Amino acid sequence: MSSLNASLDLVLDIAGVEMTALIDFATGMVVASAGENSPVLPAVAATVAYEARSAVETYEQGTSRGELDEISVTTARRFQLMKVLEYQRGEGLLLYADVDLSRTNMALAALQIEQLSSGLLAR
Repeated sequence: MSSLNASLDLVLDIAGVEMTALIDFATGMVVASAGENSPVLPAVAATVAYEARSAVETYEQGTSRGELDEISVTTARRFQLMKVLEYQRGEGLLLYADVDLSRTNMALAALQIEQLSSGLLAR
C-alpha cells in the first residue's frame, strides 16, 4: 500500500467520513481515493476543482486578502469539505472528504481533517 493511500486511510478513520479523495486542482482528476467507491466521484472531483479555481480567480481579481484554504458544503445529511493542500498559480492538490452528519459532529470532523491535512503529503 502506498503512503498516499495510507494517509487517505487516516482520513477515513475520522468518525463519519465515508469517502476521501485527493484531487488535482488544475484538471479535476482524482489522484487517489479511499472509502466508498462512488461512480459519481470523477464528476464530483471535476466540480470541486472548478469551484476552487473559480474562488481563487474571484479572490485574485477582487480586494479580498489571503489565500483559499477550504470550501465546505453542508446539507441536512452530508458535509463535504474540500481542503487546499498545495497551491501555486493554478496548480495544486485538494483533499476532499464526504462526511455523514448522522455519525459525527461537523466541527469536530473539520478540525480532525485540518489536523491530518498538514502532514498528508509528507507521509
